[in-house]
This record gives sequence, C-alpha cells and structure tokens, in this order.
Amino acid sequence: MTTRSCIELTPSKMLSVENQIFLVDKQGGIHCRERNFHLVNVCDQFVLLTVSTDEGKYIYKNSDATHEFTDEITLNGIETMKVLSVQDMDGDTFLHHVIIMEQETFAIKIIDLLCNSDLLNICNFLFQTPLHLAVLTRQTIIVKRLLEAGARTDIQDHLGNTPLHTACQIGDSEIVSLLMCNVSSRLNTEIRNFDGLKCLHLAAFHNKTEVISILLNGGADINAGDAKSGRTILHWAAECGKGELVDLLLSRKDVDVNSETYEGITAIELAEANGHLEIMRKFSQKL
Repeated sequence: MTTRSCIELTPSKMLSVENQIFLVDKQGGIHCRERNFHLVNVCDQFVLLTVSTDEGKYIYKNSDATHEFTDEITLNGIETMKVLSVQDMDGDTFLHHVIIMEQETFAIKIIDLLCNSDLLNICNFLFQTPLHLAVLTRQTIIVKRLLEAGARTDIQDHLGNTPLHTACQIGDSEIVSLLMCNVSSRLNTEIRNFDGLKCLHLAAFHNKTEVISILLNGGADINAGDAKSGRTILHWAAECGKGELVDLLLSRKDVDVNSETYEGITAIELAEANGHLEIMRKFSQKL
C-alpha cells in the first residue's frame, strides 16, 4: 500500500479514500488495518464521519449535505436504525467496526442509540456480537455500557463461546467480574462451548486462578467434568502439576476429590501417574 503522508487531516476522523477506510487519530496519523477496508461496505452513504469529543457531535456527510448524528431519527431520509443494521462482507455492523478500532466515544454513542434494541446483538459471520468483540479487545468501559444497554450474554460464537467464555480464556478478571454481576451471565457458567468446555474449564486450562475464584464465588460448579473425558478442573490441575490451582480447589468445601473421569480415574491417580509427588501430598492432607 502506498503511503499518503501528504494528506492533511483534522483530528478524529475516518477517511474514505479510493473506496477504502482509514482511521485518523487525534494527531492526524492514518491507521491502515485490513479489516477496516471493508467499512465502506457498511453504508456507502458514509463518506466522512467526524467525531467531535468537545461538542459531543457526530457528523454525517454525503455528497449533498451535512447532518449532525445526535438525537435525529433520520439522516437525510435514511433511518438511523437501518443504517446501523447494515452488515458488510464479514457480517460486521458499524458498531462492530468502531469497537474493533477501539473508538470508545463513538461506540458509546451508538450503544446509547441502540439501547434495548436487538441491533446490539447482531452477529457477524463468526457469530460474534459487539459484546464478544468488546471482551476480546479488553474494552471494559464498552463491555459495561453494552451490558447496561441490554446486550445479550448467552450468544455463542463460531466456537460456541459466550462473551464470558472469551473473558475466561484471556484471563481478564475485571471483565469476568463485570459479566458475573449480570444475572444472565451467571447462568452462562453452565453453557458448554463446542469442545464441551464450560467457562471454568477454559479458565483452568489457561491457569487463571483469579478468574477461577470469581467463577466459583459466583456459583460455577467446581465438580463439572468436560463433555469429552469427564475431567474436572481438579483432574486437570493434578495431571498438569498446577500446585497453586490444586491448593485453591482443595480449600473449597464443595470440591469432590473422589470424582472420576469417564474412565473411572480420580485426580490423585492422575497426579501419581505423572509423578507429581507434591500434588499427591496435598491430596493426602485433604483425604
């Protein structure tokens, strides 16, 4: 791609050049990401969008006129909700894109417009909602605003992961806590992804002990086995020699140290088979 260093731009814009979209930061730098090139497909009416954080205005321009994108129901005869529901070749809406590009101010404005609307939950072609993307990009403020606006937390992406699965996998304890404050998210601790794993399993596999504690305190089933082998997270910790995680789990009164896999194997047997003598000692103190 050729560099367009000669282009002079004002801060905080998205510029359409030769049918491609470039994010322009407050310093006038042009950010070129492959994913952003498809933004023009969201609505070819959006030639230039200016975000003015000082005035809190969002300006929509086409070839004929300029309109403030604030509380207006229509933009030059185009219904705002219709514009925001249009999906590009990846299935992404305008909200998906501004979250991907971490345009927090603009994202919040759109979320406010879509409060309690099903448009908050549109999935792209990877079955990711805006909430999935906000979690994946670790944008805590956007996650909070989406939840407050009524975004669903039980939608599963192409891997069967809910936003809570994703947060547990990346180990973001702040976002996990935020999601667990949501009643429907707490129910999601029992949802399995397409590998048969619950949120607790993903947190354990990535050794995220802080996240595991949050999930357990929120009511996640400590003795739940995965769907393929029946291994609980205690089985996994014992087998892999994760002493800190074993300590955490054995400190819980509700842990079943005698739980068996589908093959009838206990956690202490897995520790023994893998030569984890310290883990075996921890179990002997519990038994």
